Amino acid sequence: MRRRAAKPRTLSTGAARCGLLLAALLGPACFHSQFRSKPRVAVVGGDPIVQMTSPESLPALDEPALVAPGRHTDPPAPWEPILGVRLGTERRGYPLGLLDRYEVVNDEAQGIPYVVTRCPLAQVAAVYERELDGRTLTFVNSGALWRDTLVMQDRETGSLWSVATGRAIFGPLAGRRLRPVPAIFTTSRAWTEAHPRARYLDTGEQTETPLVLSLYAASPWEGFSGVKIRDTRREPKATLYSVADGAEVLAFTEEDIKGFDPIETTLAGCPILLEWDAREDSPRAFRLEDGWTEELAVVPMYWFALHRHFQTVRTLPPSAPAPAP
Repeated sequence: MRRRAAKPRTLSTGAARCGLLLAALLGPACFHSQFRSKPRVAVVGGDPIVQMTSPESLPALDEPALVAPGRHTDPPAPWEPILGVRLGTERRGYPLGLLDRYEVVNDEAQGIPYVVTRCPLAQVAAVYERELDGRTLTFVNSGALWRDTLVMQDRETGSLWSVATGRAIFGPLAGRRLRPVPAIFTTSRAWTEAHPRARYLDTGEQTETPLVLSLYAASPWEGFSGVKIRDTRREPKATLYSVADGAEVLAFTEEDIKGFDPIETTLAGCPILLEWDAREDSPRAFRLEDGWTEELAVVPMYWFALHRHFQTVRTLPPSAPAPAP
């Protein structure tokens, strides 16, 4: 791994964002008691898929309205987080405050159908292509959790999918993976300045993070299951950027790469490049192979959630192996 040092910058992890699933569950009862009392759909990889609430209570968007900032019902404040999508000439911004209310958004741009997913319980914000084997899937929020992370369901086959990995964990398509779409996790100010003609998701609701759901972010809970990680390299609820390949994930913070030359390292044995994009104020990752580069998806996620979904969790710079579970 090669890099040149520069003046370090302070990492700003931001606050957790909690969605309607959390709103339905926050109350006087203990999180763990609620989790244990809910129906089990199946057991996958030794962990139950738990039906926390009915899918009907958690809306998804199929035909999202996207408008210019000047026409937006509630333009996001400059500091509010945005998940940006770049496809061809199309630039779209999805305010996290709205994704906290609609955690599954089916959209399409440049002829590519994709789904925008959000799980505030695990701090996941990711985008996946919806086309698989020539068929376009449409997704809904299943109301279930697996490994303390939202599970979405496709309408076409009823298969259940982890939003943390884009992998089908139960149903006819179990084992299949959706292709991740590189997305930009940044602020409204940075995205607007980098892409002044971008359009933004507008549902007629506030783009500000729902304050009533901040209880979870301020709590010590690492999800609802009661499972605790033992790896103390980071705080359980530290937000890290992650690049994954199968069972291995490389996790890093803003300060790990910002201010350095592009960092050359490896992922699952293949060379990759990490860099901080000053224009979009966000990290980018590329696979390097045989003289060509492929941009990889960089997904924000809580430290504890990374350990729930990946067998091997590496960090920058290399550190001692994580303790055995």
